[in-house]
Amino acid sequence: MKKLFLSLTIIFLFGSNAFGFDHSYTGYRTLLGKSVDNGLVDYKKIQSNPKILQDALLDFSELSKKGYESFDRSQKIAYMINAYNLYTIEGILKEYPVKSIKDIKGIWNKAKHKVAGQMLTLDNIEHDILRKQFKEERIHIAIVCASIACPEIWNQPFTADSLDQQLTARAERFVTDMTRNKISFEKHELKLSKILSWYGNDFKEKYSDDSIFLYLYGKKRAVANFIYNHSPKETQEKLRQGKFKVGYLSYDWNLNEQ
Repeated sequence: MKKLFLSLTIIFLFGSNAFGFDHSYTGYRTLLGKSVDNGLVDYKKIQSNPKILQDALLDFSELSKKGYESFDRSQKIAYMINAYNLYTIEGILKEYPVKSIKDIKGIWNKAKHKVAGQMLTLDNIEHDILRKQFKEERIHIAIVCASIACPEIWNQPFTADSLDQQLTARAERFVTDMTRNKISFEKHELKLSKILSWYGNDFKEKYSDDSIFLYLYGKKRAVANFIYNHSPKETQEKLRQGKFKVGYLSYDWNLNEQ
């Protein structure tokens, strides 16, 4: 009886899904596997099979606030990154067909979603939780705003048990993607994603080392170090030769659609 009472107390305090939460994100994994290829989303396929979206949403909407609070740091970060990306897809589908996410009024700061037992906007997830609470700069390479210039959406969910390796792998993919970050060794110039300009200050804590780019300052040094740290050895060697200017590419807001 004591064991039963203890179990019921735990369920009452933390919610029935606190310890039974699917950290492998089965529903969301299925949606990504069926609709994402080479960083692009097949919105038409999801629209024609709404059940895969509904099943994916259950991975997030049924979690209670106390259940979320029982998560460790990696579990919380993985959950919030996945929630941001999935609810962005849902937001696009509510207005689809659409040419750009920027055509949807309020998608970032008005539309609310059930996340960890609360009603949150995409801005809440990104700025109030992922950036403010966790200070993990690699989230900018993981969350996707449904645009061509965004980091590619991955065809797998982020998971707590592999989170660091996954974020590092996505950072390396982003840095070496010449459509998003261009390095000209002839001109000694880094033309980087606007994301690294908008959120460059988030990189300063971990990437302010002056051993390579001592001639750069502030966020430009930080993002240059980020590029350097996630580049192949051959690229790193070339970046140590001479001084590089840092600039930023224009941003393509067209929909990341197959």
